[in-house]
Amino acid sequence: MSDYRYWLATAALVAAAPLYAQTESSQTESNQTESNQTESNQTESAGSTADTGAPREYLVTLTRPDKLHLIDAASREVVRTCALGGAFGPGAIQLSPDERIAYVLHNRWEDVVGVDLTNCEEVFRARQSRGNERVKSIASLAVSPDGSRLYTVQNPVEMLIDEYRVKPPRLAVFDTSAGLDAEPLETFEVPRQITTMATDAEGQLYMGGADIYRVDPASGEVETAIANRHWDRPGFSAPDSLAMWSTGEVADEYLRPYTVAELDDQGEPSAYHWGISRIDLTTGETENKEIGPFEFLIFSMVSDPNSRDDLYGVYTQLSHFDAATQELKKVIDLDHTYYNINSSHDGETLYIGGASSDIAIYDKSFNDLGRIELPGDMSTATLKVARF
Repeated sequence: MSDYRYWLATAALVAAAPLYAQTESSQTESNQTESNQTESNQTESAGSTADTGAPREYLVTLTRPDKLHLIDAASREVVRTCALGGAFGPGAIQLSPDERIAYVLHNRWEDVVGVDLTNCEEVFRARQSRGNERVKSIASLAVSPDGSRLYTVQNPVEMLIDEYRVKPPRLAVFDTSAGLDAEPLETFEVPRQITTMATDAEGQLYMGGADIYRVDPASGEVETAIANRHWDRPGFSAPDSLAMWSTGEVADEYLRPYTVAELDDQGEPSAYHWGISRIDLTTGETENKEIGPFEFLIFSMVSDPNSRDDLYGVYTQLSHFDAATQELKKVIDLDHTYYNINSSHDGETLYIGGASSDIAIYDKSFNDLGRIELPGDMSTATLKVARF
């Protein structure tokens, strides 16, 4: 993975969505958050989450400046909109095991907010910046399989009178029942450049950075689960990857796409490929493999939950790769850029969002099924699929 290209891509996202601008004091943002939450609770429109015997499927995403939306996937209507208070950024979302609570990385990459999707009640908040230490979490968020613990990687900077002192990144472990002024139960130093994260059925934590790491959250012990930057693959370059969106919950996997050059006998690129690093979150099985030619950019991918060698990617095109044959099966141009892709649980419908203010809906044959218009742009927010 190229540091230069990785951070250039991340910087481009940040430049397109000014998420770091004009940080106010923690106390000011805390007061604003409490005020906005009082005003927010339960802006509701058509639709209901009432128990009808069978779980319904919903989309969950965030729009600027602070609106968390629950959308009925069948009716394509916004069921509920919850105001989080504070400023946008980055909008990374993870769901509780019962998928009724959305944990959101918010307020210029600094706060973690937990919201009950059935009633907009705020049930958790961790303000990570304290005193003269400013903390940013770069899309890193995960929840333990029993729902009792929340994990994020903090990137702290000590803000002194004459310098900003960069401190080592650390994994922060929170109790999800800690309420609205949560502090970490414990922290562990971890490698730099951590973005997306996930937990497996046994409670092991996976963190995507230069490599993909497996962490024991009880001890903080770190090992390499999948080598990327440090892989040993003669005939291939180091891979390059951008990981901002965690959307593997439907297929129960952690998935990160990469690009790689295949090298000739002189060490020069002879072909370029898309590939994936994948972890099965039920079994813990891992894999790196190429899935097709690198002909255009992709920001995120998702696999078909019924056929995991069928992978779909999105950016300015919507694409379908067959990993078994390493073929690009189909690609279509989109009307604008989208950052984030997800799938229905039956694998028949693709949802694409992020960047702008509409969620586009396609079937697996790429027939256009319509749009869901939202009141603000999603920017870098995750698009999640929930059932309850």
